[in-house]
Amino acid sequence: MHFRIFAFGAFVLSLATPAMAADLISQSAPQPEQQNYSAFDWSGFYLGAQGGYTWNKATYLGLDQNLNSGSAGVHAGYNFQTGSIVYGIENDFNYNFEKGNEANLKWDASGRARVGYALDQNLIFATAGLAAAGGKVDVPAVGKKDDILIGWTAGGGIEHALTKNILIRGEYRYSDFGNKDFGDGIGKVSADQQKITIGASYKF
Repeated sequence: MHFRIFAFGAFVLSLATPAMAADLISQSAPQPEQQNYSAFDWSGFYLGAQGGYTWNKATYLGLDQNLNSGSAGVHAGYNFQTGSIVYGIENDFNYNFEKGNEANLKWDASGRARVGYALDQNLIFATAGLAAAGGKVDVPAVGKKDDILIGWTAGGGIEHALTKNILIRGEYRYSDFGNKDFGDGIGKVSADQQKITIGASYKF
């Protein structure tokens, strides 16, 4: 009887010993270092330029005038990142190449918030904020005046990181510049804008 108990105990111990030994080896042996494939870091300051096409419309003296033209400008901003969520602020200034119209929006600018979702080197974003435009009306025998219209802008786009410093983007925005009394027989002038741009930035 005692022999059987001893034999059974030896059998159980023989099964457990390799498992215990393997566990001790796995705990004591150095583990290979895991590689860290981190996502692209969108945070930081960036500065860039953009160009595209603008569909401006001005309403004055009961008339609607389309002011379509090319545009070019600069932008600067700062991003913060929490996981895949990227958020920050951006300012831009654009010159519109309008010619030969009684009314013109020679420039536009904005200060906006941005929020987006990062897919590694790609960023899908939305943006909205304040917008301003430099309006000019010159109607023969009625009056001539320059003034600034202030309103809002909203839109979105896609950004891609070519390298850790070089970013490219495509963006669409709609802007409503409100209305302003230009006086001098011209009265109230209102304007809105649709703009498509492509651009590039340097991230510091």
